[in-house]
Amino acid sequence: MRIYEDLWSEAVAAFDQGQPRVDPHLLDLPNDHRRGVSLVFRPPPAVQARVADFLHALAAEFPNQYFYQPRELHVTVLTYVPATELWRREIGEVRAFRALTAEVAGRHRPFPVAFRGVTAAPNAVMIQGFPLDGGLDDLRAELRRVFVERGFPGRLDRRYPNRAAHVTAMRFARSEADWQRLKAIVAANRQTDFGRMRVDTLELLWSDWYASAASARTFQKFSLPEAPGAGPETGIS
Repeated sequence: MRIYEDLWSEAVAAFDQGQPRVDPHLLDLPNDHRRGVSLVFRPPPAVQARVADFLHALAAEFPNQYFYQPRELHVTVLTYVPATELWRREIGEVRAFRALTAEVAGRHRPFPVAFRGVTAAPNAVMIQGFPLDGGLDDLRAELRRVFVERGFPGRLDRRYPNRAAHVTAMRFARSEADWQRLKAIVAANRQTDFGRMRVDTLELLWSDWYASAASARTFQKFSLPEAPGAGPETGIS
């Protein structure tokens, strides 16, 4: 997928220059009040375990950086409310977003995703996800269309269009690190196989910027039916 290659090229340049993009909020999380709402899906336990093994080894060499817990790993389908301190202005629309998402999810079958290889951006390390059919693209396209048709134009893709299926696994909290060593570790894992999944459940998530377990709240889960049109089974947790 071209987007992963482009990100890797940007990361290599940042690492070579010793100038990664450090997130200052990571050193003061209790005072980071940014919140948002996203539609996500989570890798299954087997994939989480393989990613956790990789991150455990990485954390041993870079203990001062930020690593995601296995239960925090996720793929963002679309961002409904970007994580900012202004989230209260839009949180009232989430009820409508839930209804639209349930409607669209009920018309889509489960779809497969493979997690293979590691890439990086100037600010993070990510596990590469590759949809194995057009299911994820079709779901995103219909959600974008329905949001516009139902009176919510401009709500989606405000930060950037969600096109990939990556899992962010590590973020950079401090600039003091052996960035050449990190580049070498990522390069050595560019083809590492983390497993596959069949995405049959979506989750509407309210959380901080990092979807951390401490802040996350699931508004609703949506099942993708085997026979589209039968209607999703939804629930609140």
